[in-house]
Amino acid sequence: MTNRWDERYRDERYFYGKQANVFVAASLDDLPAGQGLFLAEGEGRNAVHAASLGHTVLAIDTSREGQRKARALAQELGVAIDYRIEDIVAGDWDQASYDFAVLCFVHLSPEDAAGVHARVAGCLRPGGRLILQSFAKAQFGRRSGGPPRLEWLHDLTPLRAQFPGVSWQLARECEVELAEAVGHRGLAAVIEMIGTKE
Repeated sequence: MTNRWDERYRDERYFYGKQANVFVAASLDDLPAGQGLFLAEGEGRNAVHAASLGHTVLAIDTSREGQRKARALAQELGVAIDYRIEDIVAGDWDQASYDFAVLCFVHLSPEDAAGVHARVAGCLRPGGRLILQSFAKAQFGRRSGGPPRLEWLHDLTPLRAQFPGVSWQLARECEVELAEAVGHRGLAAVIEMIGTKE
Protein backbone atom coordinates (compact mmCIF):
# COMPACT_ATOMS: atom_id res chain seq x y z
CA MET A 1 0.00 0.00 0.00
CA THR A 2 1.31 3.46 -0.90
CA ASN A 3 2.25 5.64 2.05
CA ARG A 4 0.80 9.07 1.31
CA TRP A 5 3.52 10.68 3.40
CA ASP A 6 6.17 9.02 1.23
CA GLU A 7 4.45 10.58 -1.76
CA ARG A 8 4.50 13.98 -0.06
CA TYR A 9 8.15 13.78 1.00
CA ARG A 10 9.63 12.17 -2.13
CA ASP A 11 10.49 15.53 -3.68
CA GLU A 12 13.92 16.85 -2.68
CA ARG A 13 12.46 20.09 -1.34
CA TYR A 14 11.40 19.94 2.28
CA PHE A 15 7.62 20.18 2.31
CA TYR A 16 7.54 21.95 5.70
CA GLY A 17 11.01 23.46 5.38
CA LYS A 18 14.27 22.75 7.17
CA GLN A 19 13.75 25.16 10.04
CA ALA A 20 12.17 24.00 13.26
CA ASN A 21 8.61 25.04 14.03
CA VAL A 22 8.77 28.46 15.73
CA PHE A 23 6.73 27.42 18.78
CA VAL A 24 8.67 24.17 19.25
CA ALA A 25 12.02 25.93 18.95
CA ALA A 26 11.06 28.55 21.53
CA SER A 27 9.76 25.85 23.89
CA LEU A 28 13.06 23.96 23.75
CA ASP A 29 15.23 27.01 24.44
CA ASP A 30 15.52 26.64 28.21
CA LEU A 31 15.58 22.85 28.47
CA PRO A 32 18.76 21.18 29.77
CA ALA A 33 20.14 18.48 27.51
CA GLY A 34 17.99 15.37 27.76
CA GLN A 35 16.19 12.62 25.90
CA GLY A 36 13.37 13.73 23.63
CA LEU A 37 10.57 11.96 21.78
CA PHE A 38 9.20 13.33 18.49
CA LEU A 39 6.08 11.66 17.11
CA ALA A 40 5.04 11.91 13.44
CA GLU A 41 8.32 13.70 12.82
CA GLY A 42 8.19 13.66 9.02
CA GLU A 43 11.27 15.24 7.45
CA GLY A 44 12.94 15.77 10.81
CA ARG A 45 13.17 19.53 11.18
CA ASN A 46 12.23 19.63 14.87
CA ALA A 47 14.22 16.57 15.95
CA VAL A 48 17.32 17.80 14.13
CA HIS A 49 16.99 21.20 15.77
CA ALA A 50 16.75 19.56 19.20
CA ALA A 51 19.84 17.47 18.44
CA SER A 52 21.68 20.67 17.51
CA LEU A 53 20.92 21.92 21.04
CA GLY A 54 22.57 18.85 22.56
CA HIS A 55 19.53 16.65 23.10
CA THR A 56 19.38 12.92 22.37
CA VAL A 57 16.31 12.44 20.19
CA LEU A 58 14.11 9.63 18.98
CA ALA A 59 11.91 10.42 15.99
CA ILE A 60 8.99 8.17 15.07
CA ASP A 61 7.19 8.16 11.73
CA THR A 62 5.91 5.74 9.09
CA SER A 63 7.56 7.50 6.13
CA ARG A 64 10.85 6.14 4.79
CA GLU A 65 11.15 9.22 2.58
CA GLY A 66 10.76 11.36 5.68
CA GLN A 67 13.44 9.29 7.43
CA ARG A 68 15.79 9.68 4.46
CA LYS A 69 15.42 13.43 4.41
CA ALA A 70 15.68 13.74 8.20
CA ARG A 71 18.97 11.84 8.16
CA ALA A 72 20.24 14.03 5.33
CA LEU A 73 19.30 17.16 7.28
CA ALA A 74 21.02 15.83 10.39
CA GLN A 75 24.16 15.11 8.39
CA GLU A 76 24.02 18.58 6.88
CA LEU A 77 24.01 20.11 10.36
CA GLY A 78 26.53 17.66 11.80
CA VAL A 79 24.24 16.05 14.39
CA ALA A 80 22.89 12.55 15.03
CA ILE A 81 19.28 11.46 15.49
CA ASP A 82 17.59 8.11 16.00
CA TYR A 83 14.70 7.83 13.54
CA ARG A 84 12.52 4.71 13.66
CA ILE A 85 9.92 3.65 11.13
CA GLU A 86 7.03 2.71 13.37
CA ASP A 87 3.27 3.05 13.54
CA ILE A 88 2.40 5.58 16.23
CA VAL A 89 -0.72 3.73 17.31
CA ALA A 90 0.64 0.17 17.33
CA GLY A 91 4.33 0.83 18.02
CA ASP A 92 6.24 0.38 21.27
CA TRP A 93 7.96 3.78 21.39
CA ASP A 94 6.60 4.29 24.94
CA GLN A 95 8.67 1.46 26.40
CA ALA A 96 11.42 4.02 27.14
CA SER A 97 11.11 7.17 29.24
CA TYR A 98 11.84 10.70 28.09
CA ASP A 99 12.70 14.14 29.47
CA PHE A 100 10.45 15.81 26.94
CA ALA A 101 8.07 14.97 24.12
CA VAL A 102 7.12 17.04 21.09
CA LEU A 103 3.87 16.69 19.16
CA CYS A 104 3.97 19.15 16.28
CA PHE A 105 0.80 18.97 14.17
CA VAL A 106 0.16 15.34 15.08
CA HIS A 107 -3.43 14.65 14.05
CA LEU A 108 -4.77 11.14 14.56
CA SER A 109 -8.23 9.67 14.18
CA PRO A 110 -10.53 10.36 17.13
CA GLU A 111 -10.51 6.62 17.88
CA ASP A 112 -6.72 6.63 18.34
CA ALA A 113 -5.80 10.11 19.54
CA ALA A 114 -6.71 9.91 23.23
CA GLY A 115 -4.90 6.61 23.70
CA VAL A 116 -1.73 7.84 22.03
CA HIS A 117 -1.81 11.08 24.02
CA ALA A 118 -2.15 9.15 27.28
CA ARG A 119 0.83 7.00 26.30
CA VAL A 120 2.91 10.12 25.63
CA ALA A 121 2.12 11.39 29.11
CA GLY A 122 2.89 7.98 30.57
CA CYS A 123 6.42 7.80 29.16
CA LEU A 124 7.47 11.25 30.39
CA ARG A 125 9.75 11.26 33.41
CA PRO A 126 8.61 13.25 36.47
CA GLY A 127 9.31 16.89 35.65
CA GLY A 128 9.38 16.09 31.94
CA ARG A 129 8.04 18.63 29.47
CA LEU A 130 5.28 18.14 26.92
CA ILE A 131 5.30 20.49 23.93
CA LEU A 132 2.33 20.48 21.56
CA GLN A 133 1.18 22.60 18.67
CA SER A 134 -1.76 21.47 16.57
CA PHE A 135 -4.58 22.79 14.47
CA ALA A 136 -7.78 23.79 16.25
CA LYS A 137 -11.24 23.02 14.95
CA ALA A 138 -11.49 26.66 13.86
CA GLN A 139 -8.86 25.79 11.23
CA PHE A 140 -11.40 23.73 9.28
CA GLY A 141 -11.81 25.09 5.77
CA ARG A 142 -8.67 27.22 5.85
CA ARG A 143 -5.96 26.59 3.27
CA SER A 144 -2.97 27.25 5.57
CA GLY A 145 -2.60 23.59 6.61
CA GLY A 146 -4.09 20.72 8.57
CA PRO A 147 -6.28 17.72 7.88
CA PRO A 148 -9.45 18.35 5.87
CA ARG A 149 -11.59 16.46 8.38
CA LEU A 150 -13.17 18.40 11.23
CA GLU A 151 -13.13 15.44 13.60
CA TRP A 152 -9.32 15.15 13.30
CA LEU A 153 -8.81 18.76 14.41
CA HIS A 154 -8.47 19.55 18.10
CA ASP A 155 -10.61 21.15 20.76
CA LEU A 156 -8.63 22.63 23.66
CA THR A 157 -10.67 21.43 26.64
CA PRO A 158 -10.82 17.70 25.83
CA LEU A 159 -7.25 17.79 24.50
CA ARG A 160 -5.94 19.01 27.86
CA ALA A 161 -7.60 16.07 29.59
CA GLN A 162 -6.01 13.47 27.30
CA PHE A 163 -2.59 13.75 28.98
CA PRO A 164 -3.02 12.35 32.52
CA GLY A 165 -0.57 13.57 35.13
CA VAL A 166 0.47 16.64 33.12
CA SER A 167 0.02 20.11 34.59
CA TRP A 168 -0.24 22.89 32.03
CA GLN A 169 1.83 26.06 32.14
CA LEU A 170 0.39 27.10 28.79
CA ALA A 171 -2.76 25.88 27.06
CA ARG A 172 -4.36 28.22 24.58
CA GLU A 173 -6.08 28.51 21.24
CA CYS A 174 -4.81 31.35 19.10
CA GLU A 175 -4.11 32.48 15.57
CA VAL A 176 -0.58 32.45 14.17
CA GLU A 177 0.95 33.25 10.81
CA LEU A 178 2.63 30.09 9.53
CA ALA A 179 5.51 30.24 7.05
CA GLU A 180 6.69 26.62 6.87
CA ALA A 181 7.69 26.20 3.21
CA VAL A 182 4.72 25.07 1.08
CA GLY A 183 3.12 22.82 3.70
CA HIS A 184 1.89 25.36 6.23
CA ARG A 185 1.50 28.89 4.98
CA GLY A 186 -0.82 31.66 6.10
CA LEU A 187 -2.97 32.58 9.06
CA ALA A 188 -3.93 29.49 11.05
CA ALA A 189 -6.01 28.61 14.11
CA VAL A 190 -3.79 26.55 16.40
CA ILE A 191 -3.59 25.12 19.89
CA GLU A 192 -0.36 25.66 21.82
CA MET A 193 0.39 23.72 24.98
CA ILE A 194 3.36 23.34 27.32
CA GLY A 195 3.00 21.04 30.31
CA THR A 196 5.06 19.32 33.00
CA LYS A 197 4.69 15.71 34.14
CA GLU A 198 3.91 15.63 37.84
